[in-house]
Amino acid sequence: MRLKIPPPLLFFACVILIGLLPPNEIALPLMVRNFMVGSLVLIATLITGLSLYAFYQTRTTLHPRKLEKTSSLITTGIFRFSRNPMYLSLVIWLLAWTLFLANLWGLIVIVGFMRYLTQFQIKPEEQLLEQKFGHLFLQYKQSVRRWI
Repeated sequence: MRLKIPPPLLFFACVILIGLLPPNEIALPLMVRNFMVGSLVLIATLITGLSLYAFYQTRTTLHPRKLEKTSSLITTGIFRFSRNPMYLSLVIWLLAWTLFLANLWGLIVIVGFMRYLTQFQIKPEEQLLEQKFGHLFLQYKQSVRRWI
């Protein structure tokens, strides 16, 4: 699978882009906004940690560009709720950053990030997983949503 932009690089590009966008204040009291940012950071950290633990536990690759090295299909833990918890956590990090900067324009960047990941990362990953794990992946795909 050949990608033009690896997910971590795309994520950091979005972080920079959101930071460079012209101000467009989100009308939330500072205390509420800070609580929301803190909650999102906590949720993203938890999802990232649980995802990494699942990869470690099954001893399979988490490298988004070396999917051919995938040795097992993870369907337990955090993967019971999302087929792509690592990417979901990146979206939550971007949402926290957008709220921290109080800039609504970041939401447009986040939608673009999700669309790009779905089209150029997740769908190719799913094709490879379907080839590698067949019926097992198809069952998983039917029972667990792509994002949440």
